[in-house]
Amino acid sequence: MDCPRCKLVNPPTAKRCDCGYDFETQKVEVSYSPQALPKEIKTALVVIIVLNVIVALVALSTGDGSRILGVVAWSVLVWGLYFKLVRRSNAARIALAVLTFPIGTAFFMSAEAKLYCVQTAGTT
Repeated sequence: MDCPRCKLVNPPTAKRCDCGYDFETQKVEVSYSPQALPKEIKTALVVIIVLNVIVALVALSTGDGSRILGVVAWSVLVWGLYFKLVRRSNAARIALAVLTFPIGTAFFMSAEAKLYCVQTAGTT
Protein backbone atom coordinates (compact mmCIF):
# COMPACT_ATOMS: atom_id res chain seq x y z
CA MET A 1 0.00 0.00 0.00
CA ASP A 2 1.14 3.52 -0.77
CA CYS A 3 1.64 5.94 2.09
CA PRO A 4 -0.70 8.92 1.60
CA ARG A 5 1.89 11.18 3.21
CA CYS A 6 5.22 10.39 1.54
CA LYS A 7 4.04 8.04 -1.27
CA LEU A 8 6.41 5.26 -0.16
CA VAL A 9 5.24 1.80 -1.21
CA ASN A 10 4.76 -0.37 1.89
CA PRO A 11 3.86 -4.07 2.21
CA PRO A 12 0.13 -4.72 2.73
CA THR A 13 0.83 -5.92 6.30
CA ALA A 14 2.63 -2.72 7.33
CA LYS A 15 1.15 -0.89 10.31
CA ARG A 16 3.36 2.18 9.93
CA CYS A 17 5.30 3.81 7.15
CA ASP A 18 8.96 4.75 7.55
CA CYS A 19 7.95 8.42 7.49
CA GLY A 20 5.92 7.85 10.68
CA TYR A 21 2.42 7.64 9.21
CA ASP A 22 0.30 5.10 11.13
CA PHE A 23 -2.05 3.30 8.70
CA GLU A 24 -4.47 2.21 11.45
CA THR A 25 -4.94 5.56 13.21
CA GLN A 26 -4.20 7.63 10.09
CA LYS A 27 -1.97 9.91 12.16
CA VAL A 28 1.71 10.73 11.99
CA GLU A 29 3.91 9.29 14.70
CA VAL A 30 7.68 9.59 15.11
CA SER A 31 9.57 8.31 12.10
CA TYR A 32 11.35 4.94 12.33
CA SER A 33 14.20 6.29 10.27
CA PRO A 34 14.47 10.06 10.54
CA GLN A 35 16.30 11.53 7.59
CA ALA A 36 19.24 13.87 8.00
CA LEU A 37 19.46 17.11 6.06
CA PRO A 38 19.67 15.98 2.40
CA LYS A 39 22.74 16.69 0.31
CA GLU A 40 20.54 18.60 -2.17
CA ILE A 41 19.63 21.14 0.50
CA LYS A 42 23.26 21.56 1.57
CA THR A 43 24.29 22.01 -2.08
CA ALA A 44 21.53 24.56 -2.60
CA LEU A 45 22.87 26.54 0.35
CA VAL A 46 26.31 26.75 -1.24
CA VAL A 47 24.83 27.81 -4.61
CA ILE A 48 22.64 30.46 -2.94
CA ILE A 49 25.61 31.84 -0.98
CA VAL A 50 27.79 32.07 -4.10
CA LEU A 51 25.05 33.78 -6.13
CA ASN A 52 24.29 36.22 -3.30
CA VAL A 53 27.96 37.16 -3.01
CA ILE A 54 28.25 37.72 -6.77
CA VAL A 55 25.11 39.86 -6.89
CA ALA A 56 26.22 41.80 -3.80
CA LEU A 57 29.62 42.53 -5.36
CA VAL A 58 27.97 43.75 -8.56
CA ALA A 59 25.59 45.96 -6.57
CA LEU A 60 28.47 47.37 -4.52
CA SER A 61 30.56 48.07 -7.62
CA THR A 62 27.78 50.12 -9.19
CA GLY A 63 27.25 52.09 -5.98
CA ASP A 64 23.48 52.08 -6.45
CA GLY A 65 21.90 52.19 -2.98
CA SER A 66 18.59 50.69 -4.10
CA ARG A 67 20.35 47.66 -5.57
CA ILE A 68 22.31 47.13 -2.37
CA LEU A 69 19.10 47.41 -0.34
CA GLY A 70 17.43 44.92 -2.69
CA VAL A 71 20.27 42.40 -2.28
CA VAL A 72 20.10 42.72 1.50
CA ALA A 73 16.30 42.28 1.51
CA TRP A 74 16.53 39.27 -0.82
CA SER A 75 19.26 37.69 1.30
CA VAL A 76 17.30 38.14 4.52
CA LEU A 77 14.21 36.57 2.93
CA VAL A 78 16.07 33.58 1.49
CA TRP A 79 18.09 32.97 4.67
CA GLY A 80 14.95 33.14 6.82
CA LEU A 81 13.23 30.59 4.61
CA TYR A 82 16.34 28.40 4.58
CA PHE A 83 16.45 28.30 8.39
CA LYS A 84 12.77 27.34 8.45
CA LEU A 85 13.52 24.60 5.91
CA VAL A 86 16.26 23.18 8.14
CA ARG A 87 13.60 22.96 10.86
CA ARG A 88 11.51 20.85 8.43
CA SER A 89 9.06 23.48 7.16
CA ASN A 90 7.49 22.18 3.97
CA ALA A 91 6.06 25.64 3.20
CA ALA A 92 9.59 27.08 3.31
CA ARG A 93 10.78 24.34 0.94
CA ILE A 94 8.11 25.25 -1.60
CA ALA A 95 8.69 29.01 -1.20
CA LEU A 96 12.44 28.56 -1.76
CA ALA A 97 11.79 26.43 -4.84
CA VAL A 98 9.66 29.22 -6.32
CA LEU A 99 11.84 32.17 -5.25
CA THR A 100 15.10 30.63 -6.43
CA PHE A 101 13.75 29.27 -9.72
CA PRO A 102 15.21 27.49 -11.71
CA ILE A 103 18.21 26.43 -9.62
CA GLY A 104 16.32 26.12 -6.33
CA THR A 105 13.51 24.17 -7.94
CA ALA A 106 15.92 21.40 -8.87
CA PHE A 107 17.23 21.19 -5.31
CA PHE A 108 14.16 21.85 -3.18
CA MET A 109 11.61 19.81 -5.13
CA SER A 110 13.57 16.55 -4.90
CA ALA A 111 11.97 13.55 -3.22
CA GLU A 112 14.64 13.60 -0.52
CA ALA A 113 13.95 17.23 0.38
CA LYS A 114 10.22 16.55 0.51
CA LEU A 115 10.65 13.49 2.72
CA TYR A 116 12.96 15.45 5.02
CA CYS A 117 10.28 18.11 5.52
CA VAL A 118 7.37 15.75 6.15
CA GLN A 119 9.15 13.73 8.84
CA THR A 120 8.70 14.86 12.42
CA ALA A 121 12.02 13.40 13.61
CA GLY A 122 10.69 12.86 17.10
CA THR A 123 11.09 16.48 18.16
CA THR A 124 7.54 17.68 17.59
